Amino acid sequence: MSVDVSKLIITEVAQITAFNNAGELEFIMDEVQNGTISNTQEKADITGRNGRKIASLKKNKAVTVSATNGVLVGGALAAQTGTEVEQGTFNVRITDVMTVQGNTCKTSKTAVGVTGAEIGAIYVKNANGSLGTKIEQDTDAAEGKFKYDPATKEITVSGIADGTELVAFYDVEVEAAKISNDSETYSKVLKLYVDVVLQDSCDVEYAGQVIIQRADVSGEFELTLGGDSFAHTFEAESLAGGCSGSTNLWDLVIYGVN
Repeated sequence: MSVDVSKLIITEVAQITAFNNAGELEFIMDEVQNGTISNTQEKADITGRNGRKIASLKKNKAVTVSATNGVLVGGALAAQTGTEVEQGTFNVRITDVMTVQGNTCKTSKTAVGVTGAEIGAIYVKNANGSLGTKIEQDTDAAEGKFKYDPATKEITVSGIADGTELVAFYDVEVEAAKISNDSETYSKVLKLYVDVVLQDSCDVEYAGQVIIQRADVSGEFELTLGGDSFAHTFEAESLAGGCSGSTNLWDLVIYGVN
């Protein structure tokens, strides 16, 4: 059955999927807020006598795919930074506020680091919320010094009034996923599939897929933080050639959903 493509509207970008050269899935973007497939072409005029334009030379087609996703996609971020998503145990730094009672208080988590200097320093919290006196970690509690026992998470101080709030900044171990942006590692080249939903003037829906055999993922992106919503931007440039020698920058396949 033929598909009439004369009056179609793309109503939705359903998802973007990406695969590496081995055919392994790299990521799925399925909360796409908006997307664009930008197509450009250079044209150089050929002129004759008295500067008349007698022809034009067309060359250098280029295609750029860009999208904004409503959630962070780790695989896409790894593709943009040229790294992989690592799973393991990593250190993160936390802020801990504790209240002194009987010259002792406890950290909420176990601080890790060099033995005897796991925390390094704590600060007395002033009434206005600012940080004041600095107290340094030592083997014993004394004026201006505190002792920390990671096994019990107990901090011992000297001469600090009950009810005083102390603030500590220290590292803790967490089971986590990590993505790094290494200055010597660059974004990947992947195969992209952009799934879209189309509709004709009779409200008949079609499915469509833009296939980009070689998409050079851009290392320029934004993670919009705060405000009313989050946004993870993505961009890739279509490359011709490759192992197959194809000159196609993209293919659009449109088919019925039933």
